Amino acid sequence: MDNHISGGFFFSAVVMGQQINITLPREVKPRLDGLPKRDLAFAGRSDELTEAVEGLQRFRLVTIVGMPGIGKSRLAIEAAWRAWKDEGLFRGGVLMIELHSYDHRNRLSTAQALGELLRDLAISDDHIKPIRDNEQELTKLYRSVLAAYAEQGQRLLIVVDDTSDEEQASPLLPSDDYHAALVTSRHKLVLGEARMELGSLDPDAAVEVLRRVLGAGDTRVDGDRVAAERIADLCSHLPLALRISAALLAVLPVPLNSFAAQLADERVRLDRLEHSETMAVRAAFNLSYQRLRPEHARLFRLLALNPGPDLCTEAADHLERPFVIPTIAPVNLGLEALARAHLIEIPRWGRWRFHDLVRLYAEERAAIDGGGEVAEAEHRLYTYYLETAAAAALNLNDLVAMSNDGPLSRFVVNPSDGVRWLDEEYANLLATTIRVQDAGYARLAVMLPVALGGYLRLRRVLPQWTVLLRNAVAAGESLGEAELTGIVLDLLGLALQDEGRLDDAAAAARRAAKYFHKAGKEFRENVALSHLGRALARQGRHAEAVKILRRTVDEMEGLGGRMTSRAHALKDLGEALLQLRRFEEAAKYSEEAAACFWMPLHDEISEAEALLCQGRALLELGDPVALVHLNRASRHFRKHDRLAGLASALNAIGCALWSGGSGDEAVRFLSEAADLAEKATDDRLRSEVIDNLYLAYTILGRADDAARLASHHPRTPPPLPGTAPPYTPGEGGGGSWWRRLRRSTGRS
Repeated sequence: MDNHISGGFFFSAVVMGQQINITLPREVKPRLDGLPKRDLAFAGRSDELTEAVEGLQRFRLVTIVGMPGIGKSRLAIEAAWRAWKDEGLFRGGVLMIELHSYDHRNRLSTAQALGELLRDLAISDDHIKPIRDNEQELTKLYRSVLAAYAEQGQRLLIVVDDTSDEEQASPLLPSDDYHAALVTSRHKLVLGEARMELGSLDPDAAVEVLRRVLGAGDTRVDGDRVAAERIADLCSHLPLALRISAALLAVLPVPLNSFAAQLADERVRLDRLEHSETMAVRAAFNLSYQRLRPEHARLFRLLALNPGPDLCTEAADHLERPFVIPTIAPVNLGLEALARAHLIEIPRWGRWRFHDLVRLYAEERAAIDGGGEVAEAEHRLYTYYLETAAAAALNLNDLVAMSNDGPLSRFVVNPSDGVRWLDEEYANLLATTIRVQDAGYARLAVMLPVALGGYLRLRRVLPQWTVLLRNAVAAGESLGEAELTGIVLDLLGLALQDEGRLDDAAAAARRAAKYFHKAGKEFRENVALSHLGRALARQGRHAEAVKILRRTVDEMEGLGGRMTSRAHALKDLGEALLQLRRFEEAAKYSEEAAACFWMPLHDEISEAEALLCQGRALLELGDPVALVHLNRASRHFRKHDRLAGLASALNAIGCALWSGGSGDEAVRFLSEAADLAEKATDDRLRSEVIDNLYLAYTILGRADDAARLASHHPRTPPPLPGTAPPYTPGEGGGGSWWRRLRRSTGRS
């Protein structure tokens, strides 16, 4: 059997045991016409394009993988064009075969794909038909043809698009080191020397795709860049979603901000991202979902129930199975399978997340296919978050007695592990609290903030929870739970204090104390009253605050209370005494508070605040040990990037150094304190530090520096009547030094 082509070259092959002679063309013209045209809208993949082309120069196989719609095929086509035409790497030409591996209607078998490639290589059907169902014989013929091209110096590039696994792709790849191949897949593949995994486009590239697809005559992107960026964000920078959006906009005269408003509704976003039956984000995801094994599809649906941005393996296990003791290995296998299919991502090992659009799709599947499994899985997940949060925050709360068994013992040996867990899961805990409150789960709506109270205070994030705490108060009242209602009211009061709403904070603390009194919880009643004292102190009512705080500190000690609440009360008492110029008492209570925060609480920010108060009090008493405590406070504030606290500590250190006769050194600390106070946007503190620095310059005879300081930093107007008075130097920042300075400069 012979195949003759004028001007070609000859080779022989054995097919079904028979020798055949074939003449092939010098160039693979038929398939060159089949390579899709270059994409004029291709954008944002310059680094990946360079990597792919360089990979084809160095290796015989480059693999490009990524989630559905990420732009694998377009990158492969552009890389093929550049390598073939721009770089001249493939004299013989380029072949491309689209396997449609995830589409059961259009999927090509390996034998069908080999047949198409052979036809593209100018092998007639007379040679192909007798072996069309024999994959082994087709592979032998295919590789013989490739070897013939290699002998003639005609290097080919084979683009195998949309394969599902290594087994399907391998027979289509050149077996020698002469030709090269470019393979794309939605699955992670262990194939070839150069492997690339595509992520979403960066924001600028995503907007550029919109601009290029719309064309040069459409000025909407340049005319409303903000709306274009919003559309790109709502498409999660996924190339398929961006192209669909641009295709829709190209035929609709809708303003970009209106289109963005339509996409903003998560309930219909996937409906909107559909241009045709085949050009749709949902359809692209469907193809991957339909190939999942039933147990992996179930896990995919359940993962969408997590309210937060990602989740750990342990949380996934609670979603997957209602076991008391998690068995991690099986759920790991499912998570890894989903990650290999690029249906979930691995931000780091042990944590798993969805691409934003895949999450919407997974939520749809959960609603459609989930059935009764959804409610049960949600309950398991929420219970896991509540119980683990309570265990992790045990050392920070006055919730329960220490236990040697049960879930609350998990972090007893090393409480810092609990804080690390809370830090890692904070976004999930916040999102879960919002979810259960929206769903009307009253007990969970109360218990989650209760379990997290100590942690929220430790991390200074209570103001983020003000609305949630109000909701929790209402939920607690609806349950008739006096103690729980009191706890969340007390936390709400602290949040309001941090927001500067001191009257509302005091009212919340009083209400909390009444609830605790009603519930017979004497210790908690004293905690709430200590928070009332703190609010009064911040209103400038220091004598009233000291009276309340001294009583609550003594009562809590007598009741055998946990360290946390009493430590805060001691610190607040020390600060109130400092304002009343009762320095010895202020130093005593602040010292005790700092010791509590150091061990066992490891709350470095609160420890720093107590040390600052102690150092200021000792500075007023002329005790040189003040510098030791102030320096330790400054280190903690600097470590945790607390600008206002650091500025206060450095200001006090500057005062101490001046008192010790180190004027130039004092100026250095005061200068840094002034810069920090300005960055912290604390006008009162800035005014205090600038005044100290100005007077130091004046006494040192540095008139130019003093004048320059006065021109760049005008004094802040005095506070309005009724507002909390600032901490003045005479009330904790080195008042004796301040008074001496004022007298020496003739200022009253």
